[in-house]
Amino acid sequence: MLHNVEHMKIIKSVKTSLNILNFFTYETPEIGVTEISRKLGLSKSTISRLLSTLEQGGLVAQVSTNQKYRLGNKVLELASIFLSHTEWRTIAIPHLKDLRDKTDETVTVFVIDGDQRVCLEKVDSSHEVRQFLNIGGRYPLYAGSAGKLLLAYLSKDKREEILLKTGLPRLTSNTITNLKSLEKELNKICQEGYAVSHQERVPLISSISAPIRNFRGEVIAALCLSGLTVRFTNKKMVEFIKLTKITAERISQELGYKKTQRPNGVH
Repeated sequence: MLHNVEHMKIIKSVKTSLNILNFFTYETPEIGVTEISRKLGLSKSTISRLLSTLEQGGLVAQVSTNQKYRLGNKVLELASIFLSHTEWRTIAIPHLKDLRDKTDETVTVFVIDGDQRVCLEKVDSSHEVRQFLNIGGRYPLYAGSAGKLLLAYLSKDKREEILLKTGLPRLTSNTITNLKSLEKELNKICQEGYAVSHQERVPLISSISAPIRNFRGEVIAALCLSGLTVRFTNKKMVEFIKLTKITAERISQELGYKKTQRPNGVH
């Protein structure tokens, strides 16, 4: 019986310690004993003992200027271990297949490389007629939903540098070739959190893209759903946009991004 009581006390202490660690956020990088005590409804002496134990383990550190606590170096070490053994594409693939299965359209992932975008992953639609893309294929940033999305979240200086180099040559009758029109489109993408293209790079093909973010909130890739324009009806577009955004968010969350944090990037 005594053993069970001690066991329950240990579990309770561990849970409380985890609650304390969860109070540290981007908005609240430092927090004091009094505030934690109030949030958890526990005495200051109890909180102080737990913080002391966490400090000994390097999980928190006391700030000398205000006596509050911040996360310790051990957290950075653990995060580095996690990131070094986490291949984001491995995390993404099950989600890509799930999006393909729900829409029966081709799903791809693009990243920026220099002044172009590169296809890193692809899960093909079962349709006989579909967009032809190669893993490793290189495509422009200014045309197509994935390119525009990646361009939209770059800094203004970097964006201007790329567009000055590549220009806006016409690829189809729907390609945006006016810089002001493109800037307006990029601002809209940042506001809405997704990009759409109808035959901008390739005739007869439409696509929808949403951002994949890392744990810092930085956009590291574009998740793209593409297929024949005739299949991307107004009704389907509503469904496809929702599913693409949800999928990108789920991948981002598995990479450590929290929707409550303020994303980095151009907005």
